[in-house]
Amino acid sequence: MQNRVFVRLLLIVSLVLIGGATAAYALDDVSNMNCGDVIAEIGDQQFSFQQKCGPPTTTEENGRVWVYDRRPDDFVYYVTFSEGQVRRIQVSGND
Repeated sequence: MQNRVFVRLLLIVSLVLIGGATAAYALDDVSNMNCGDVIAEIGDQQFSFQQKCGPPTTTEENGRVWVYDRRPDDFVYYVTFSEGQVRRIQVSGND
């Protein structure tokens, strides 16, 4: 009987930990990004976006996704470009 309780408890703890780990990497879609005194948004041209926000910290997916990592005090933004235009902006929390 004690083994059964222990196994159930272990299973519950494992599920909570796994759920928490995946939630830490969840991204939220947003329509714009604050870049100092200006707002960059979906639909901006790539050149215009870089003029507003500066160069990305890094890129992913062959340069299609620009990453702006402003940690430790801010969020991490993922900006997806297609045909030279911002198509999606995602943000992760500042955990």
